Amino acid sequence: MENTFLPGTVRERIADLMKYHKVSQTDLALKIGCGDSLLSRFLTGKTDKLGDENIIRIAKAFNVSTDFLLGITNVPDKKNYAIDELGLSAQAARNLYTGKANSQVVNYLLESPRFLELTYILEQYFNDTVAAGYAAQNQLYTTISSLTRKTVKTEAGAQAARDIAHLRTSVYQADLATIENQFMLAVKEVKKEIGNDFAAMQSMTAEQAKRMFAEVAKGQDMTNPTITPEQVSDLIIGSVAGLDGVNRDALNTLGQALTGFFQTTLEQASSQEKDDEETG
Repeated sequence: MENTFLPGTVRERIADLMKYHKVSQTDLALKIGCGDSLLSRFLTGKTDKLGDENIIRIAKAFNVSTDFLLGITNVPDKKNYAIDELGLSAQAARNLYTGKANSQVVNYLLESPRFLELTYILEQYFNDTVAAGYAAQNQLYTTISSLTRKTVKTEAGAQAARDIAHLRTSVYQADLATIENQFMLAVKEVKKEIGNDFAAMQSMTAEQAKRMFAEVAKGQDMTNPTITPEQVSDLIIGSVAGLDGVNRDALNTLGQALTGFFQTTLEQASSQEKDDEETG
């Protein structure tokens, strides 16, 4: 139920849900095992006592959260499910809870219609539903090939037997091809839905480069600035040094490599410039 309701009391929420689901007061009373008269008195405001158990049963009957019925949230969808309700194993739930699996990525995939379809294709693969058919087909080809070889004792018969045997295929080939295609399509659709922010990142990188250039050129004659490989390397390393999880030793190694690369590039450019002047 992907809806947001207006703020309301417990009575108003129950009445809204009854109207939304086209459930009568009598039907709801029967469904939750409550007396029709008690539910009627509560909904009409003649009593404030409905009981916690009945609130829980009403929430289950309409598949909403008790927080929604109590007016704590305006979104009816349940967020707290028992592990067995979700069909998850304890280990699967533990992996999500501890962050061993990326819960955001799991959400993206489980919201994808194509990935939902893929889960049933995977079920067929795990249960050998399709593979069993190919295995039976392969056995049929093997039997016919053998009978042909034994019955038709000519070179043509032997060739026909070989041709029939070659019709056999990997029992999982079709499954795996379908799974691979469906998974890639699902991932691409999710990525398209998420989108990207390349323009913002490129703009940010350009601004960062301008700030870096201004920093190294500070105090210099801008008509002929001198920027050393070490300065450029230090600025690049400094821009990522504060990020979480960055290894200091690895940064130092990268800095040395960048300095060497920039130095070599400048020397090659200088050498090329001299060659051009000499040939010119």
